[in-house]
Amino acid sequence: MESAPTIHIALFTSTELLTQPWLSDLTRMINASYLVMHTDKTRFSEDKIRLRSDSCLTEELGPDGFTAVAFASGEPDSPAEVVGTASMKLWKDDGLWRPHDDDFSDDSTEELVNDQVEEIFRGHACPGDYELTVVAIPPNPRFRGKGIAGRLIRVCEEELIRRRKLSGKDDTPARIMIRVAKENSGEYWLKQGFVTVGSQRCPEGFWDSAEAFTMWAMIRELGTK
Repeated sequence: MESAPTIHIALFTSTELLTQPWLSDLTRMINASYLVMHTDKTRFSEDKIRLRSDSCLTEELGPDGFTAVAFASGEPDSPAEVVGTASMKLWKDDGLWRPHDDDFSDDSTEELVNDQVEEIFRGHACPGDYELTVVAIPPNPRFRGKGIAGRLIRVCEEELIRRRKLSGKDDTPARIMIRVAKENSGEYWLKQGFVTVGSQRCPEGFWDSAEAFTMWAMIRELGTK
């Protein structure tokens, strides 16, 4: 029987990622994860690519972003394998959300959505502090369903709390945001304690989707204790 790998997690700033010898492995793992992470509720392109180069993640996170990376080690002489990641970046609200209680129905037609464009562009703000993004685990069943994603997210949260304490902003909870495809992963993130605060109707092609879908903006407050 194959022994369970030992998992350890390390944290990196967005710029530190660029100097890591395993950066290409991380990029490939993220892309492989995104190819299989979606259910058939919303169809996505079969050649969906999350990161088109090794520098894309650093560019997306910006100078204030950071990434937690999980490594698996087995035999003492074998190199560690990249088996998961989660990142945080500053939240940027485009103000084009609809209130969640006025959410699109699953059978909304494009004609109906177009009729509501003027209302959508009046804007509904979804304020937050940091955005949780690029949460990825490889498709290998040895690593899925093992709690690795939860551990990675906790490491990111702990780093966010540490940074807020250093900056003197720890008197109020940090507001963590996430953007998800409602039809595919909305329920999962609800179970993780996130609350939906806004929605957008996204056209075919957005996020390499093969059909229109509803994006949720979700929030979870993170205390400092």
